[in-house]
Amino acid sequence: MLLYNIGNAAIRANQLALQTVSNNIANADTEGYRRQRVDLVENKPLRQGSLFVGTGVEVQGISRVVDTATDQAITLNLSLASRAQVQLESLQSIEALLTPNSGSLQNSVTEFFDRAEMLAGSPTDSARQLELVSAAKKVAQQITTYHQGLDQLQRQTGEKIQEAVNQVNTLVEQIGSLERQIKTVEASGGSAPTLLNERDLLVQRLGQLVDLSPASLSDPDGTLVAAGGWLVVIEQASRLSVRTNSDGTHSVLIGNSETPIQPVSGKLAGLLETSQQMVPSARKLMQEWASVFVSGVNSVQATGLSAAGPTSLMSTNVGNVDSAVPLANSNSLLPIGEGELTITMTNVATGERETKTISISPTTDSLQDVIAQLDAIPHLRASLSANGQLVIAAEPGHLFDFAGRPSSHVDTSSITGTATPSVGGVYNGSANANWTLTASSNGQIGVTSGLKLIVTDSLTGQVFKELNVGAGYPIGQPLGIADGFSITMGNGSLVAGDSFDVTGISDPDSAGFLAAFGIGGLFQTTDLRTLTVNQQVASNPKLIATGRTGELGDASRMNQLVALRDARILANGTETIEGRLATLTSNIGVDVNQQTSVVEHLQAQYEQLRNRQDSVSGVDPNEELLAMLQFQRSFQANARFLSSVNSALDDLLGLLR
Repeated sequence: MLLYNIGNAAIRANQLALQTVSNNIANADTEGYRRQRVDLVENKPLRQGSLFVGTGVEVQGISRVVDTATDQAITLNLSLASRAQVQLESLQSIEALLTPNSGSLQNSVTEFFDRAEMLAGSPTDSARQLELVSAAKKVAQQITTYHQGLDQLQRQTGEKIQEAVNQVNTLVEQIGSLERQIKTVEASGGSAPTLLNERDLLVQRLGQLVDLSPASLSDPDGTLVAAGGWLVVIEQASRLSVRTNSDGTHSVLIGNSETPIQPVSGKLAGLLETSQQMVPSARKLMQEWASVFVSGVNSVQATGLSAAGPTSLMSTNVGNVDSAVPLANSNSLLPIGEGELTITMTNVATGERETKTISISPTTDSLQDVIAQLDAIPHLRASLSANGQLVIAAEPGHLFDFAGRPSSHVDTSSITGTATPSVGGVYNGSANANWTLTASSNGQIGVTSGLKLIVTDSLTGQVFKELNVGAGYPIGQPLGIADGFSITMGNGSLVAGDSFDVTGISDPDSAGFLAAFGIGGLFQTTDLRTLTVNQQVASNPKLIATGRTGELGDASRMNQLVALRDARILANGTETIEGRLATLTSNIGVDVNQQTSVVEHLQAQYEQLRNRQDSVSGVDPNEELLAMLQFQRSFQANARFLSSVNSALDDLLGLLR
């Protein structure tokens, strides 16, 4: 009977081997399938006297052909590649917002400055004024569109994060269920290659979503550690959830914890980086640029005059500014510095001007404090409504402006003579200045030889220049002091030591107060993500402040706007407005190229790993057919062996009869 047992065992082994080979061939293209093989072991031999007689072969089990190290490397590679691909797609989306198919912000800004330069050459040209307003609208629209695109990217990213979290939760449950089934089969002494294949495939898919600990991938107990160590894949694993934060970003939580988790690779890591870092960073960089651009342009417009002259009313919405706290802490749209604000009141009936200056300290002054200072100026009223509307209005019969024009009359309280000085021109120096003019001797204007006005710097007392107002001076003739600013002396006398002060205002809003709240500016907004052109200017382009005097042909403000184009006021004084935009665009392009290289490198690495995996675990139909032929021949040989044994026994029994 031993011979029968040996033959039968061999036939059973070859039958199972043929079934295994057939299964391999049938699943050659099945995702996640690992080639299987029959593990054959020699039966325990029988001892007959001093001899050991073989008892044939038996099937120990069916196992998978697996290269564990390569499988783990592929899982880790896919996790890194998924994160890198998400990052690339996010960068490409941001790049598309900066360089859309139809126009770009950079082109719109260039066109805006070009139009300003044209208007500076012809400040009264209504067509040029309209073109500048149109260019400003394009810039505003591009900025708004950019931020709307970021908002959409953030929303889409949030939806993808929720989808990825749902997939992680489902995969964790499925892996836990398979682990229970595998342990049940193995506990009964069996093998479960198909279940192991399915588990490995699910683990690989989980790795594409979140990082998996390399050590846990080879854990014989099947306990996976994922998501930066926060998630342990067990039978009753905690579930992930998504939280939308107050700033629009998203976080992933685990179980009942309120502490966000941060995967280090996988699709979920890339999506969280997009939500928490890429989009906010892109928005911050644009807002930093827009802050400087809008502040500069609005300052030029607010501190200038159009041909229409001063106004009787200005209003703006200050948004969610806290008017009671110091300006430095008030959440103003644009920063406010230490400085002064100059206001000129004009009497409509007489045409006389009176200029006042208020000091602003953002560390101590609140918006309410500044409003109170404005409201204290004669014939000017300032107030802030409950809904955040700041209104500055002149009393009937008066107008106001922030152009920094000098008062019509000089304070002559320190002059004992009869001469009457007055100032003229427009000061175009680089900084505000104050001078004291003192009579050198007694004398009559235009008559007394050697009569001079000694001009000194009021702050340092240093002599700046001397002006002849005695013999040879044509009464009423302007005498230049500095940078377009002049003094005119009327008929009368001066007494030695008579003095008066004159002030040249270069920057009427050195604190940046007007620009910070959009008062009288070209652009209006309470949030740098949405920008519009001042409705009054948009409907009447003639209100563009081309100069500071309101006189036809005055293009001083337009020239300053053009100068803003070349001013290096960004990136710590190293880049211009247009240059900074070009840098932002080129930087995102460089980031896209670098990330593309990362994705391509990981893809090439994946192909190499897959080839290595296929060489070990993959199914080669030709090799399987050869193995099938081998097992068929073995089956046939064992069948003939049994037939021979059976025939010999029949003959032996026949002899015994």
